[in-house]
Amino acid sequence: MFTPNPDEIVIYGTTSNGKTFRPSDWAERLCGILSSFDKGNRLSYHQWVRPLLIGKIRSVAVGKQLETINPPMFRFLMDFAADNDLRVLDEAMLRELANEQSQPAEAPPPQPEPSAAPQKPEGQPFKLREIPPEETTAAFAALSILRPTLNDVARFAAQVNNEQRAAGYRLLGIFEEGKNNAVAVCGFRITTTLAFGRHIVIDDLVTVPQTRGRGYCTHLLQAVVDIAESENIAQIHTHVSVGSERADAHRMYLKHGFEINAHHFVCKTERFRR
Repeated sequence: MFTPNPDEIVIYGTTSNGKTFRPSDWAERLCGILSSFDKGNRLSYHQWVRPLLIGKIRSVAVGKQLETINPPMFRFLMDFAADNDLRVLDEAMLRELANEQSQPAEAPPPQPEPSAAPQKPEGQPFKLREIPPEETTAAFAALSILRPTLNDVARFAAQVNNEQRAAGYRLLGIFEEGKNNAVAVCGFRITTTLAFGRHIVIDDLVTVPQTRGRGYCTHLLQAVVDIAESENIAQIHTHVSVGSERADAHRMYLKHGFEINAHHFVCKTERFRR
């Protein structure tokens, strides 16, 4: 049974409306990402941040002293919790939660009106804008869901800013009111080839799981179309894996007028090694 630690607070893996946070390994991935905050001692964060299971809910315990020892890391964690609508619980709140979980299930009391439960408004205020180099890290949370191998914030920002942007890569992000990180991101570039002339390639397009179904990808795609038209570009291309796990992406692109017109071949170069 989980015993609250008075020296810790916990980012609990459910949202304010009771939904379990996804993906299922979010706590482990979040803790792994934090190594990028301490280049001198990459494992020291384990002293202050650890994944844990409370009942069946994956959570992250954060030592209270972290706020003094490493303010940027602590602020990153609190922003992550706020941006994803996760509850942050202290010892007293955790004990109350433990007591609730230990009580036998009872029939819920009659509700006066179904509308009594608070609901998030359908029209969540948001802003769509380009993400400049100094804010590249704001795209990390979303893109790390699309690209699970991303586990270092600093390395991610360095690669995007020093290598990809130099090749024309740009980032568009959707920011909901009160959130520091983008909840949806599109990474694209304008390029020229002999086959297609000058065209746009969408490399990355993702919405974080908690905000899917709000049409954010549609807004991002329309923004790319607007850029293409302003640049007198006639074609937008994208590459999507063929696996069944990408079926939703296939449907989305087809819905928005994309057509399948090529095979994408990949060769792992080790087969040519002598």
